[in-house]
Amino acid sequence: MKDKNKLYWVWLSLICRPGSRTAVRILRHFDDAESVYKASAKELLDSGTLKESDPVFSDILRHDTSDAVDIVKWCSDNGVEIITPESKNYPSNLYSLRDAPIVLYCVGDLPDLDRYCSVAMVGSRNMSDYGRVNSFRFGYGLAKAGALVVSGLALGVDGMSMASATVGGGVTVGVIGCGIDVVYPKEHTQLFRETVKNGAVLTEYPPGTRPQRGAFPQRNRIISGLAQGALVVEAAQDSGSLITARHAIYQGKDLFSVPGGLDRPNSEGTNHLIKEGAFAVTDPADIVERYEFIYPHTLDLSSMRKALSGVDLVRSSEKTMTLFGVSSEADRRNVYGKRASLGIADDSPIVMIGDESTYDADPFEPVSGADKKPEPLRAEKKKRKKEKKFDAPTEPKRIDFELLEENDIRVYNAMTPDTPMIPEELLLDGMCVSDVMASLTMLEISGAVEAGAGGYFMRSSADDLTLSGKED
Repeated sequence: MKDKNKLYWVWLSLICRPGSRTAVRILRHFDDAESVYKASAKELLDSGTLKESDPVFSDILRHDTSDAVDIVKWCSDNGVEIITPESKNYPSNLYSLRDAPIVLYCVGDLPDLDRYCSVAMVGSRNMSDYGRVNSFRFGYGLAKAGALVVSGLALGVDGMSMASATVGGGVTVGVIGCGIDVVYPKEHTQLFRETVKNGAVLTEYPPGTRPQRGAFPQRNRIISGLAQGALVVEAAQDSGSLITARHAIYQGKDLFSVPGGLDRPNSEGTNHLIKEGAFAVTDPADIVERYEFIYPHTLDLSSMRKALSGVDLVRSSEKTMTLFGVSSEADRRNVYGKRASLGIADDSPIVMIGDESTYDADPFEPVSGADKKPEPLRAEKKKRKKEKKFDAPTEPKRIDFELLEENDIRVYNAMTPDTPMIPEELLLDGMCVSDVMASLTMLEISGAVEAGAGGYFMRSSADDLTLSGKED
């Protein structure tokens, strides 16, 4: 019965696609995926969440669970856990997201996130030496304090933060933007294995999903959603890690930022966040002190300070980078990069856990104890796959157009889909901030945008509105 229930959740997630707000709206009416599966056409339309012209509507009524059956079986055979909102270990922090994932594929042992102080650590893929050292300082320090580090296993700061927390003996959770059977980037295969060993790797994308550009900004909402606060270690003004910062503010989470020199391009983004109100932090204690009264039984500030004292941060960060195969964007451009030429002395002061030989094992050990790696899930029924529509479904627009004027629609169309934005970013010709705020208020009343914490707004659909403000 348990697998049957998960089958319906996987089925609905495949129809609505990852990051869908449609799925959340439907589930708020029907409570669970099985009820959606059994709903009649009239019940779906009467719910007010779908229209007959929506692709999701026809896909639901098709009742085709064949792909979901394949995925559930593959996950069962390869030790991949399927976590749904009905699961006891579904992260409670995600329930409040308007685009909460309705399925999470998990390898490893997902900790009880309600018990831990969790901090999301993100930053530039093109990590500098400054970013490397501070990623180690905070990742290692937070782990020694008893905090959990959440990140994306990406190149640069993300990977370095998770590796450093692992060296500190901490628990880590990685959120990836591809299938659970796809290690991306490949340079972080070793880090992937250690994350599974000491924590968990999560994704909302079904097995076999290859990395796609749009998936990584989308998964950032989960990274920030799992944590009490988000730390941006290093970021240029246009860094993708600032998307996570936006999501953190929109979700009402604390935002921390490591300041950098004015001549450092990779610190322009972090310095800007501080100007906009993020907490400036120079030591992991700055973060731990904010939460130690909430988690008095898991956070230990004195242990963290003792562990950090006497550690050579430069050499420890270099050794960690080499040991875990952490790469940055620069390493990809230079095959004779820093990783290949560090030459760290064996007697250099370095913090380490366990025996280094243990890190030479197979990077993906099946959780089920199988004797071989799980093969990527392949489409066995290619004909059926070709007939299926893979375009992202159109989100139904429940907007009261009668309330909107031309400037309101101009502001709406200027908003980037799925991106929290502040009014100052939406200044158009002939409009001041008060005009934009007035339009955003009308858009919120009409249902076209949603307001979040921190003065951010997000549009409710990926589709632009016509200047007439009317639907045909």
